[in-house]
Amino acid sequence: MAFVYDPFSMDGPGESLLMDWGTPDANEIVHAYIVKRRPRDRVLHTFTFPVKRGVWYYIGAHKWNVKDLFEVWPTLGDRAKEVVTGKLQRRCNRRFSQQEIVEMIQDGRLQQFCIEVSSRSLKDLSRGFAKTSLGYEGGNVVQ
Repeated sequence: MAFVYDPFSMDGPGESLLMDWGTPDANEIVHAYIVKRRPRDRVLHTFTFPVKRGVWYYIGAHKWNVKDLFEVWPTLGDRAKEVVTGKLQRRCNRRFSQQEIVEMIQDGRLQQFCIEVSSRSLKDLSRGFAKTSLGYEGGNVVQ
């Protein structure tokens, strides 16, 4: 299972990207888990917690792959950068100001990390997990 707190995401028709900025060491730990500890089976039942909604959501079984992506930070507008730094600031319990977080991204102390998640062909696995593990008896599982 994977639990993603207040994710930054970009959604596509079959895949989505989960993105974050973390220290090189923290990013390496996640990278090692996905690539080295799960070399063959990278399917994780994935939950997200959007802070604005205040509840965990099961979004289904997803195949996880580390993705190299162009540097997104320089392409963001001022408002989007403010959203990113605000979320990062809340995650570290306001230990750093938003300006300090901007500086850490710009000087490389925080680096972008991206995971491609795909639910293609995993709908039945998601439905089965929702029923047996989460007690979901309703209609269709939305993916």
